[in-house]
Amino acid sequence: MPEIIDINTMFGPLPIAPSDLSIEGLLNQMQRHRIILSCTISTIGLQLDHNSGNAATRAAAAESKELVPVATINPLRLMSRDEPISSLKTDGFKMVRFFPWLQGWPIQYAPFVMLGHGVAAANLPLMIETRIPGVATELLDVLGDYAGVIILTGVDSQALAESLVLMTRHANIYLETSGLISTGAIALAASQVGAERLLFGSGAPMRPAASGLNLVRAAGLAADDESAILGGNARRLLKL
Repeated sequence: MPEIIDINTMFGPLPIAPSDLSIEGLLNQMQRHRIILSCTISTIGLQLDHNSGNAATRAAAAESKELVPVATINPLRLMSRDEPISSLKTDGFKMVRFFPWLQGWPIQYAPFVMLGHGVAAANLPLMIETRIPGVATELLDVLGDYAGVIILTGVDSQALAESLVLMTRHANIYLETSGLISTGAIALAASQVGAERLLFGSGAPMRPAASGLNLVRAAGLAADDESAILGGNARRLLKL
């Protein structure tokens, strides 16, 4: 059985969720579905203060070794007192996530562009929601000649064609699978850009991890490709 690494989880209070997203709930889903590692982020960081949120994420990962800490920074609240991005890597964070849709800031925004290039300089993957058509194209335009790894998340059937075109042009772009719920979407993406460019994500515990896993397992992929998507690609990219 292939190892499973989930790159899209979070914990903490979230107004759009029916209840707080508990760490216990996340760990229970991991155990039930044999997910060995979950890349996770505190919702405090995406809603309130990213410094406090990142501290909560570090604490959770220190308590539960199955959790891989992911940082976030809200460009709207970037202050000179903030620690440099290089310190995030020193603190053990494996990736930096950005949430323009939830936080209400545009892609063409100087603080984000500065932060994005800082993430690349720190040799950390950048994961960003691009659920709205046109956002991924704008992202590549504003970041210019970006050398780091970019992981697109939230991509659904409306934004998939755009993402695949960009991925054929830029070898450093990867795609997280949780939004690919349309029949044949994962198989199409794998055939167009290669299974090595896809990463399993579930959105747990707000979404059932089983749903995300079933999307990959029902895609009809070769065993090696399925194994790469479920865990091998994440282990390689995030150096886990």
